[in-house]
Amino acid sequence: MSYYEFDKQISSKYINSFNIRKNNFDNVIHFYAPSIKAYETEDFKNEKSDSFPPLSITGSSCSLKCDHCNAEILKSMDSVITTDDLYHRAAQISKSKGKGFLLSGGSNSKGIVEILPYINTIKKIKTDFKLKVIVHCGIITEEIADGLLDAGVDSAMLDIIGDEDTIRTVYHLKAAVEDYDNSLKYLSERNIPCSPHVVIGLKHGKIAGEFNAIDIISKHSISSLVLVGFMPMGNTKMENTVPPEPEEIGDVFIYAREKFAHTPVLLGCERPYGMNKFKIEELAVKAGLNGIAYPSEGVIPFSKELELKLLYSDICCSLIFAEEALSTINIGG
Repeated sequence: MSYYEFDKQISSKYINSFNIRKNNFDNVIHFYAPSIKAYETEDFKNEKSDSFPPLSITGSSCSLKCDHCNAEILKSMDSVITTDDLYHRAAQISKSKGKGFLLSGGSNSKGIVEILPYINTIKKIKTDFKLKVIVHCGIITEEIADGLLDAGVDSAMLDIIGDEDTIRTVYHLKAAVEDYDNSLKYLSERNIPCSPHVVIGLKHGKIAGEFNAIDIISKHSISSLVLVGFMPMGNTKMENTVPPEPEEIGDVFIYAREKFAHTPVLLGCERPYGMNKFKIEELAVKAGLNGIAYPSEGVIPFSKELELKLLYSDICCSLIFAEEALSTINIGG
């Protein structure tokens, strides 16, 4: 039972966004609970711990040590440092009737996840086990994009940053906003299904380049847009940073929904904890977002009360809306 009281009244500020989902997406809202972690509420739970696990090609190592993460996220992933490790782990997932995996890892000093040595192994896994493979990358070069196309990955994810000061002070990179723009360009040119992410509040809890990031993304062909809220993590420089207020995050939701009236917009895995988490999810529903990962207690009944059609999945939210684009990818390029 939720201790938060959801408000069914949709204000004039949100009504247009709410109607975009209603009119363009058959009034459907998706709820996701990937097996990255165990999840259960009164309304929905995931069933298999090995259904769609996250894997890291660098273990818990990352050269950047970003202020908001400090490689903490990698600690929750299975380590597959060698290509043999990756293949054997994929075999285990297949044997346990899993659906696929998310492949990521720490970045090098240039903000790149060094995925190229694993391309042939991913290709073999796709052939031998028919698993779905999502790759979460850093900055993407044309060579990496060619490799992802050759491997036949089912979807690519990457964070898009629209503020150069954030790139320097939070990510500790000498990269530019243009590098993220080009990353999407290289994926789009090859028709690789892509679900870019925008972290709201990444600049030490302040809204900075989020609207610009959404504008950049809107220039490219994508499968879906994933919005996440900055969530303070222990053992990082930003562990005591206060996230943006729910209403500020809601403004980004509205902007993205109206910018992508015909492209799915989702609330991803991360967002602040506490009572604000409930409010953020309430605003995500009201802003017409297409899905919510790991919904809090009470969000599903609230959505039902608003007469939305509910769908559930235990795989990564980025994959669902990539399915229509998969026919454009031929393994081997």
